[in-house]
Amino acid sequence: MSTLLWWLAAALASLALVGALGLLAWRRSDVRALMRLVQAAGILGTLRGVWGLMHDERVPLWLRLLPIPVLVYLASPIDLMPDVIPVLGQLDDILIVGAALWVILRFVPFAVVRSHFVPRGERTT
Repeated sequence: MSTLLWWLAAALASLALVGALGLLAWRRSDVRALMRLVQAAGILGTLRGVWGLMHDERVPLWLRLLPIPVLVYLASPIDLMPDVIPVLGQLDDILIVGAALWVILRFVPFAVVRSHFVPRGERTT
């Protein structure tokens, strides 16, 4: 099999995997609710929410530190798949971020997550 066909097959398999994982995650109501919270909070509200979760004592320490290695991985020039490869280069980044979000949603009660995401215009401080 030529190299081009191998890369094409790998890209299609990766897209199928991301699609399947996305559909499985979307079936969970807390993922849909988190997406609504992020949309309502806007960019600054989302950053405040993430910052608040990282400093909340109700969240275990290892989960509060989880964004650090994720950000280091995203900023690092070393990737599982180089970003110059179309589609595949970005898929590994999406999978890493998605896995981190899944872990956070799995181990932090949704009420705690909801308490840190305030819709635009409702923040009083």
